Amino acid sequence: MIWINLAIIVLALIGLGVYGFLLFKNQLKPEFGRLNRLVERFNIRADVIGQQVNEIKGHVDAVNRSVTQIKEFGVNVKNESVELKQAAVDLTHEIKRTAGIERSDVSTK
Repeated sequence: MIWINLAIIVLALIGLGVYGFLLFKNQLKPEFGRLNRLVERFNIRADVIGQQVNEIKGHVDAVNRSVTQIKEFGVNVKNESVELKQAAVDLTHEIKRTAGIERSDVSTK
């Protein structure tokens, strides 16, 4: 008799547990759907942000390449300006020498 009563109590507890689970599941079903939609939106937004970050990185790399190229151009301009200045000085000396304004020292050899 005790075993029958214990079996009824155990089955009643199991039935209440299953019934409670089904109620809980039915109440949370819309929440799970909402959660899935939110996760999907989050993934889409994360992908869009990742694409934008990659585009920005590409632009930054392009700017860095341009800055490097401008620096190289600056070094070339500086070197060529030094050469141009030296050529101007040489030309000035040559013009003065040709015009007779500047005499070269007479060697005593």
